[in-house]
Amino acid sequence: MIFAYIALGALAALLALMAARAASTRKAPPPGTLDPARLQAFAGVEDKLSALIRVPTVSRFDPSEEDGEAFERLRRETLRLFPLVGERLLKPDVGDRAMLFEWPGSDASLAPVILTAHFDVVPPGDESLWRRSPFSGAVVDGYVHGRGAQDVKIMMACALEATERLLSDGFVPKRTVYLAFGGDEETGGVRGAASIAALLAERGVKASFLLDEGGFVASGMLSFADRPLALVGVAEKGYVDVAIGAKGKGGHASMPPRHTAAGLVAKAVAMSESNPFPARITATLARFLSDLSPYAPFGYRLLFRNLFVTGPLVKLAFSASPTTNALVRTTTAATMLSGSDKENVLPDKARAILNVRVLPGSDVASAMARLDAIASKAGATAEFAHHGHAVEPLPESPVDHEGYRALEACIREVFPEAGTVPFMFTAGTDTKHYVGLVEAMYRFEPIMQSPEDLAGVHGADERVSVENVRRCCMFYETLIRGL
Repeated sequence: MIFAYIALGALAALLALMAARAASTRKAPPPGTLDPARLQAFAGVEDKLSALIRVPTVSRFDPSEEDGEAFERLRRETLRLFPLVGERLLKPDVGDRAMLFEWPGSDASLAPVILTAHFDVVPPGDESLWRRSPFSGAVVDGYVHGRGAQDVKIMMACALEATERLLSDGFVPKRTVYLAFGGDEETGGVRGAASIAALLAERGVKASFLLDEGGFVASGMLSFADRPLALVGVAEKGYVDVAIGAKGKGGHASMPPRHTAAGLVAKAVAMSESNPFPARITATLARFLSDLSPYAPFGYRLLFRNLFVTGPLVKLAFSASPTTNALVRTTTAATMLSGSDKENVLPDKARAILNVRVLPGSDVASAMARLDAIASKAGATAEFAHHGHAVEPLPESPVDHEGYRALEACIREVFPEAGTVPFMFTAGTDTKHYVGLVEAMYRFEPIMQSPEDLAGVHGADERVSVENVRRCCMFYETLIRGL
C-alpha cells in the first residue's frame, strides 16, 4: 500500500510540475492590426510582379526542352522594371540561369546578408483547368494571377522593388546585401543558385544569414491557435529518390509464376508504407512547440511545454495527419510505378520510385539501408533512382541569431496580427547550395496563406492577393532598413 501512496504522490508532483511549466508561458498579448493606408505606399509593385509572370520561364531537367529566350527576356525585363538596381548595384556574371546583384554596405566589418529566390517555374499542366491563362499575369479582383505568383517570383519582384525604392531615397545599407536569384530551383538549382554560391565562395564571402522561400504566415491551419502564425523555416529535410526494383521472367500472363516482378515490387512498396520510419522530436520541433504554446489554450500549453513526459503522446498525435507526420519522421511516398507495357505480358522487370524526405538528425545512407532491408524481405532491391541527386538534411539554424531576430521584428511590423514560430520546412529549396557560406539559413515567404491558397502552388489557378504583394514589399524594405 505504501508504494501506491508513493506512486500517487510522485504523479501528483509531476502533474503539478507540468502545470507550473505550462503556466510559466503566459498567453501572448492580443494580436495587432496593420493600417491599410501604410500599404498604399507600395501600390504598383503588383504590376511589376505581373510583368515577370508574363515571361514563361519554365525550367526542365533537360535544358534542350527549355525556352532559352524566355530566360533572356526575363533578365531584360528585370533591368527594365528596376532601372536603379541595374544602374547602381554591382552585377557579377553568374551564368545564364542566375542573376546576382551586390549592394555594398557602409560598414565592412558587418557580415553580409543574402536575400534569395528563384525565377523559374514549373509547367502549368492542363491549361484548360485554369480560369485565366497561366502566364497572363492578370491583376483582377484583388489578385495577381499566373504561374510564379506564389512560387516565387513574388519574392524576387518585392525584394527588387524594395531595393529600387530605397535607392531612390539615397539609402545605403550598413551591411552588404546580395540579391541572389536562381533560374532552375525547380530542377535542382545546379545552374542557378549553385553558380551564385560558387562565385561567392571563390570571393571568400561569409554571410550572417540567408533568406529564401519556405514558410509563410499560416492562416486557419492550426485550429487551436488564437491567431495566424508566421512559420520561419530553420531546418530543411533531406531528399532522395529511391528505386525499388525486381526482375522476373517474361511470358504470357495466362501462365504466371507465383510472384511476378510487379508483384514483388508492389509487396516491397506496401511493406515500406506499413513500416514507416520511427517518429522523433527534433530540436526544431521542440522549439516550434515551445514558441507555439503562448498562442494555444492551457491544455495545449501543458502538452507542448512538457515534452519530457508528453513526447510519446505528441508523436502519436502528429503521426495522425500527413502535414504533421512529416515533421516527426523520415517519409516515403510511392510516386511512380512501371512494369509490362501490355496487359497480358509478364514483366521481365518492374520498378517503383519512392520519394524520400529525410528528417534532420538522420542521413541518406541510413534511410537507404532501411529501405533496402525492407525491399529484400519482399524479394526486391532498393537503390538510388538518380545517382548524384541525393541531398542530406540541412543544418538546423539557431533562433538565437541576429538573422532570426531581424525576421521576427519585421513580422511584428508587417504582420502584427501574427505570432512567429520556427519550424522545419519539409520540401526542398535552393538553400542547400549555400551551406558553408552563411551562419544561418531561414526560409520564409512574407505572405499570408490559407489552406485554399496553398492549393494553387504547383497547381491550377495559382494567384496571390494584391495585399500580400504589397505586404511582401513592405517586409523587404523594413528588413533591409534594419540591417
